[in-house]
Amino acid sequence: MLLMQHNHAFWETTAGKRILTLDLIYRKISDAQRTFIDSASQHDIKLTCPPGCGKCCHGFMPDVLPIEADYIAYYLLSNDKTFPAAEASSLQIASSAENPSPCPFYDPGRPGENCRIYQARPLVCRLFGYSAIKDKNNRLSYRLCRYMPTPKGLDARIMDQDRIISKIGELPPLMTDFAMEVLSLDPSQAGERKPLIEAIRPALASIGTTLQYCPEPNAA
Repeated sequence: MLLMQHNHAFWETTAGKRILTLDLIYRKISDAQRTFIDSASQHDIKLTCPPGCGKCCHGFMPDVLPIEADYIAYYLLSNDKTFPAAEASSLQIASSAENPSPCPFYDPGRPGENCRIYQARPLVCRLFGYSAIKDKNNRLSYRLCRYMPTPKGLDARIMDQDRIISKIGELPPLMTDFAMEVLSLDPSQAGERKPLIEAIRPALASIGTTLQYCPEPNAA
């Protein structure tokens, strides 16, 4: 989630308000996933990614809406020492045998912390592994990531809604619900989804300009 490092003027802009609203949605996802995982733990079922995995990033470039790119851009501009925005604006795809991810923010040299923008990662990355879809009967269905070990206490890697309630006691967040909630922030952007590496450059320029014209507190 974001650390609000800029002044009130930025958060009163259209871009700032949309970023804040997206942050609230991301917090709701995190809370729902935590409730699901904690409930599983209370039923002696441990849902967890393998230590130092990062395989969900392999061969994958997330597509993002402009608001998701703006969120990431704000994060980068607010954490310039961690990941310089100038570096982000000139990122290239560098997929190879050693670095199997085309995502420009994937770092193979940091096992377990491969995502360099984890705090600001896109919606699809947040939902992966701990969210549900709807089956053909319009009921929730949950599938363990193929890299997750099958936890003790589960006899299936795919569970329908009844089995989830029986085994875990809580339903995971529904992927489509949150996707629609993010899209509702600006429905006109529905057709503007782009690969992250294409979306981040104009977002950095736009958010950077907005921040530039928002005076710092006590500025003369």
